[in-house]
Amino acid sequence: MKATRRRFLSAAAGFAAAGNLKADAGLFHAVSLNHLSLTVPDVKKAGEYYAGLLGARIFRDMGERGRMLGLQRNYLALFQGDEPGLNHFSPGVDGHDESGAGDILKRRGYEPFERAPNIWACLDPDGIQHHLSETMRREDQVAEALRKDPNPDSILHAVDVNHVALRVSDVGRSVDWYQGLMGLPLIQRSGNSAFLGLGGNFLALFQSGNPGGAAHFCFSVDDYEPQRVTAKLAAHGIQARRRADRLYFEDLNGLTVQVCAEGHQP
Repeated sequence: MKATRRRFLSAAAGFAAAGNLKADAGLFHAVSLNHLSLTVPDVKKAGEYYAGLLGARIFRDMGERGRMLGLQRNYLALFQGDEPGLNHFSPGVDGHDESGAGDILKRRGYEPFERAPNIWACLDPDGIQHHLSETMRREDQVAEALRKDPNPDSILHAVDVNHVALRVSDVGRSVDWYQGLMGLPLIQRSGNSAFLGLGGNFLALFQSGNPGGAAHFCFSVDDYEPQRVTAKLAAHGIQARRRADRLYFEDLNGLTVQVCAEGHQP
């Protein structure tokens, strides 16, 4: 299934309308989650794991350095590193001019750095790295990879990276920072957590004494039903923990993964 920009923006508008969300004015206007990037000790093993688990398909192979695996609506990137964890995440920005983003960020004091030509990154208050991307950059490559090799035999069939949950030292400060940069609407807020909208996706912030990484990341999957999915995972040696209708488990590198229904929101 090809994920078009029109479909992305329609989904974003639909979720915002359903939740009566209003984006705060921000330097940029983020409307989706473009991709999630993990650091893993063995790129080949991690790529095979997520292909077998989710049906993700490789659309860019950088050898031992990294791989990019397409889902239906966004993608998962893997980069080699000794310590497994969150490398970065990238919001999809509507009307993003990549060539001018660096100057805009510099003028507003975000201290950006260039990860690759015109790929600008900066760090949030807890040192978590993110990149700014076009709404759905690489969508044609992702669609082609899924068309050529759909992998119907994977355990689950992922639709997208649904959300990323970050460990932060000060929820209020992080809410202000992400809203100021990306204009994300506030979905829900409590004393030690907050949820910010990214169109059909979202960003979760959890207060932590160990800030600076991902508490978990979540993939939405087709035909999600907790009991059935738990049984499918168990049949492949993956023991999931259930909290209400949510399922969590550790991947091959000990990182916490959640799976959920398509369109899941907090």
